[in-house]
Order: sequence, then C-alpha cells, then structure tokens
Amino acid sequence: MERKENRLGEFELIELLTGEIKNSDPSILRDFGDDTAFVRYGESIFLLTVDTLVEGVHFLRRYPPSAIGWKLVSVNVSDIASKGGKPLWGLITLSLPPRMEVEYLRQLYGGINSALKHYGFSLVGGNTTKGDKLCLDFSLIGVARRVIYRDTPKVGDKIYVSGTLGDSKAGLELLLENRESYTSWERRLIEKHLKPQARLDLAPVVEKLATASMDISDGFLADLKKMVKNYTAVVYTDKLPLSEELKVFCHQRGCNPVLYALEGGEDYQLLVCSDKDLTPYGFTLVGQITAEGKGEIYTPDGRELKAKGFDHLKS
Repeated sequence: MERKENRLGEFELIELLTGEIKNSDPSILRDFGDDTAFVRYGESIFLLTVDTLVEGVHFLRRYPPSAIGWKLVSVNVSDIASKGGKPLWGLITLSLPPRMEVEYLRQLYGGINSALKHYGFSLVGGNTTKGDKLCLDFSLIGVARRVIYRDTPKVGDKIYVSGTLGDSKAGLELLLENRESYTSWERRLIEKHLKPQARLDLAPVVEKLATASMDISDGFLADLKKMVKNYTAVVYTDKLPLSEELKVFCHQRGCNPVLYALEGGEDYQLLVCSDKDLTPYGFTLVGQITAEGKGEIYTPDGRELKAKGFDHLKS
C-alpha cells in the first residue's frame, strides 16, 4: 500500500480514499470533489471547508507570524467566496513543536484576529496538540443562497478570472531568495504571497451570475482542468491579467509572465463561468467553454495547454 501511495498524486489519492466513504445522508448535496461541501439544513445551504498550513511546506518559520495567521484564514474564506457564500464560524487546530515561543503564537493569533475582523466572522473553538513542526488547521462553515458547483459550466459559457495571476509565484521566489532588502514593487509581490486577499467582495456577483465557480489555489490551468473535466475550453493566453510588478519581475529574469499566470499557484483569485458579461464587475474574460469533452484546453490557434500546478504529493 505504501508503494502505491508514493506513485499517486494528491488528487488521485484523494479520489482513492474518499471512494471508501459512502454517504447516504440526503441533506448532503455534495461531499467531496469541490472547494466546499454543500449541506442543506432546513431552509439553509451550509458550506463546509478546511485547509492546513504546514511549516516547511506552506511557510517557513522566518515568515512574519501575523501574515501566516492572516493567510490561514484567507485561504478558507476564498473557498466560501468562490461559492457566492458568506463565512460564519471557524475552528482551529494547532500542532505545536517543542519550545514554541509564546510571542510568536501571540503574533500569529494577531494575524488571525485581523483576518476575522476583515472578513466579518467569528472563531468559535479549536484544539491544541504537539507535533514535530508547526501545523495549522482551519475549518470554516459558511452559508449560501444557492448551490454553485465548480464543474457545472454550460457549452458557450465565458470563462472569467478576478484580479491578476502569477503574482504569488513570483512573490514566493523572491521570498526564497532571503535577501536583506527588496524594492517596493518586489515587496508588493511578496505581499501577494504572504497575505492573499480572499475575494469575498465578489461573492455577490458569483451568487447571482455564475454557472460554475472555484478559487485559484493550485494554478489557473490546473484548476481550470477541474472545472472543465467534462468539457473542452479555449483560453485566450494574451488576455490573462498580469500585474506590472510581474512583468518587471519576469523581464529582469528573462522568463515569461504568461507561464507564471498559467501555472502559478496560491493566487486565490476567482475562476468563474457565466453566460453573462462579468467584466463590469472587475472580472477579466479569458476563455470560453466550446464543447463537451474530457478536459481539453486549447489556445485559439489550436495548441493544447497541458495543466501544470501545485500537487502536495509531487511537489
């Protein structure tokens, strides 16, 4: 069994393990395989999500602890926002290594509290244990007016993204250089990685106009592949929204900013399909669902785009 797991990627392993779970509760509208689970309770549709940040995988101890706390909350809120929902209550679990500094944890919780106030919901409980490294687990319950899955676009729908793409990947690379000083534009890229802003401001647009929606955490192409798994899509690579900071970063390093936008993870922008025009709301039109299919993604001139993104078990 161990050898088989080592050959599986993150999402193949999830599919294998969740296949062992057979839920029969009729209130569960969708369990696995989306940004959140959907559960109907009375007249309400609750959204349930969970995410984990692990030292050495998602962050380094030298990162500002307040930023780690902010990010822990934001990545969960991003899931709720992608469903057009509203966050309600959070729970946290801390796994602490030996000799953990109290001041570090105080600053970590300061970042958590700032995010809670910013997004307008409450932390209501949690658990603490010990481990070999710092591990932070956050669960969030939200509520939605209607069900919006990530893999239910329609042929003819337009594909939209919010914000700009690829900034977090560039910010991470700058962070890993561990320099004593950075320029102001470099610090803005670093901020995109350390303190992402969940697009809760766009949740009302998603709730009203989306046919499918998810957030971009593993990379635009990798996440779009999940969205269009039963369809064929065209992506306008020349229309992908790029920040000026990313353009400068790539110009100085001789790399292609479009690849950062296509493959970079942890942008936590929204990826939305709709038959309506979302550009007046701040979204960028980047493609279209062209036919039923098996997840093929092409450029307008017919080149197939192969999905590359973050995979916890292969990265």
